Amino acid sequence: MEKIDSEALAQMRERARPETQWAAYENKDLGHPDGGRLQFLHVGAGCTFAVPPPRMPDTNVGLGWRYVLVGTVNLDDGTVVS
Repeated sequence: MEKIDSEALAQMRERARPETQWAAYENKDLGHPDGGRLQFLHVGAGCTFAVPPPRMPDTNVGLGWRYVLVGTVNLDDGTVVS
C-alpha cells in the first residue's frame, strides 16, 4: 500500500469534522498501472455517504470498481487503520 501524500493528508485534516472520517480505498486491479494506489472518500454526517461503501463510487474522473475499502485514515499519524 502506498504512503499517504503529505498534501492529501493536509487537505483531509483541513476538512475533517468530529462527526466524519476519511475512508481509504486501494486499487486492487493487479493488471492496472495504478495498482496499489490509494483514493479517499469523506464519509459521515453531512456527506454523501454516511458510512463507507465497500468500493469507491464512480466519479467524473474514473470508475471506482478497482478501488476496495481498506480502512480509515488516522489523521494524527497518516496511517490507514483496517
